[in-house]
Amino acid sequence: MVDRNTGNNGNIRQDMNEVLNKVAKALEGLEYGEVVIKVQGGKVVFVDRYERERVG
Repeated sequence: MVDRNTGNNGNIRQDMNEVLNKVAKALEGLEYGEVVIKVQGGKVVFVDRYERERVG
C-alpha cells in the first residue's frame, strides 16, 4: 500500500496500527455507549468514546 500523498508505505501501516490500537482501547470496558471515528481528508483525526450508564 502506497500513500498517495507521500509515496511512503511504511507510515500507513504504522498509522493504521496506531488507529486500531486507539479504537481497541476505547472499546475496553465499554458496556453501553458508542465509539465514533472521525475522518478528514482520508485520515482518522479523532476516536471519541461516549459512555452511557443505564439507570433502570
